[in-house]
Formats: sequence, structure tokens, C-alpha cells
Amino acid sequence: MSIKENLIREYIQSVDFRSDNWGVSKFKEDMRKFLGEEPGIDVIYKKDVILNEFKGEAEEIKKVEKIAIVFTDLDDKFKKLEFLID
Repeated sequence: MSIKENLIREYIQSVDFRSDNWGVSKFKEDMRKFLGEEPGIDVIYKKDVILNEFKGEAEEIKKVEKIAIVFTDLDDKFKKLEFLID
């Protein structure tokens, strides 16, 4: 595992995906500081529908399922890291 991979893993582990305090633009900004480049980030969401019995309405819930990060490693080759969330 390279230094950049380790830094990305530590950063992703420190993020609370259940709160609304994160975003792709914040990821790119933060990672640009410690990677020296802006990585490509892909967020895959999982949608679910819950029936609220009190309201009698369906509520759509979106959760982050997976995040993929593409970056240039120390050997100047592209690497892709995928993280399963939740």
C-alpha cells in the first residue's frame, strides 16, 4: 500500500456519511491538499422506499452505497480505490 492510498483510506474512515456534513466538492478540496492533485470521485447511492404508516405516504431514502476514488499514485499510474459504505 502506497502513502497516497493510506492517506485516502484514513480520510474516508474519518468521514461520517450519516450526517449531511460531507460532499464531493469538500472531498476534492481536502484531498487536493494531501495528494497534490484533484482526484476523480464517484458516489453510488442506494435508494429505498419506506411507507410511513402515520402519514400514509411513501418516503424515499437515499444512502451512500459505494465511493470510488481515482488518483495518480507515486509510480505515475492511475489507481482506483472503492469503499463500501454502510
